[in-house]
Amino acid sequence: MRIWGQRYNRDLQRYNLALRMIAHEARTHTICAWTGLRDERIRKLYQSYFIESGRRRTARSRGPSPQRLGFFLGSARNRSEAAAFVGLCYLLDVLPSQALKNARRELPNLLRGERLCQTYEMYRALVPESPMTLEHAVLLIVTVAQGHEFQVGHCAGCGGVMVVYRHTLARWSCTHCAERGVHADDPEAPLSAVTTGAHSAPGQQQLF
Repeated sequence: MRIWGQRYNRDLQRYNLALRMIAHEARTHTICAWTGLRDERIRKLYQSYFIESGRRRTARSRGPSPQRLGFFLGSARNRSEAAAFVGLCYLLDVLPSQALKNARRELPNLLRGERLCQTYEMYRALVPESPMTLEHAVLLIVTVAQGHEFQVGHCAGCGGVMVVYRHTLARWSCTHCAERGVHADDPEAPLSAVTTGAHSAPGQQQLF
């Protein structure tokens, strides 16, 4: 009976997470990866819960998930939002402290999926006009966890979290500090940011 109860609770968790991700318009293959459910089960779940029950119909995106990393660094707003979201992901244990060899395969699991949704919902409550979808959020954290293209560090001016291309040679200054002209050699820059810079542990400095 105990084993049966554990399996029931586990399945219930999977279904609840799937419904949560469907509500955020995640694609079927994304939901499969994070819940462990098969695609036909997810389609039936959507059919019965959102259509047959008469609840608000949620859009279902088709085709491949977003793959363009330039979305996160293409504007000052997107750079700030990416940094803020990654900071929250570290604080809420969505992202591991160490890079993963195969983040696309190792990162998704049921518990982390619940934390991801919680973080995304919290972020959207703080920044309701954000263009970042849950699919974009998945691409961002997988890329950061892999550590090949994106690197997380801290602004040399204010110590805020930054997301940058790993092999960039530019000085790490966030948009706000760059606009004010504050850099690591500026006397107004915080000493902790100048001395620790990108070597501080992710998520321990301010998010903005």
